[in-house]
Amino acid sequence: ASLRFLAGEALSAVLLVGATPARADVEDVVIAVDDKGKTTSLTKEQVIRGKRLFNASCSSCHVGGGTRTNQNVGLSTEELAGAQPNRATIEGLVDYMNSPTTYDGLKDISEVHPSIKAADIWPKMRSMKQQDLYDMSAYILYMNQTIPEKWGGGKQYY
Repeated sequence: ASLRFLAGEALSAVLLVGATPARADVEDVVIAVDDKGKTTSLTKEQVIRGKRLFNASCSSCHVGGGTRTNQNVGLSTEELAGAQPNRATIEGLVDYMNSPTTYDGLKDISEVHPSIKAADIWPKMRSMKQQDLYDMSAYILYMNQTIPEKWGGGKQYY
């Protein structure tokens, strides 16, 4: 009976140790590139590069995917998709960072949101290349896929 007990204990230990939640690899996360259905996945290096760029250039206002200057508009997929034009794709976000408009797409806001268009008044944007904008955009959408319950959640999480 004690041998059976020890075998049962050993099996329990193996099951408990092996019972960690499954985590998707970085490459398994699908990111929308455009409105036509083109998608991509990122390497770990691309995620790290996008995160570094985002943290250095965007996180002072967009910490955790929220927006400190306007609590009504964050960086969640739902909010990005509701913008005109749709910003829930890499191309949509790159377009926005090049030349930002209001949520309805009707008014240029390049003087109040960092942009390539108004890089003369946004020093951090002066050295930005299109690849940098692509990587930051991909990171924003990656975060929406991996922690959607927190990303864009604002003060309650960050």
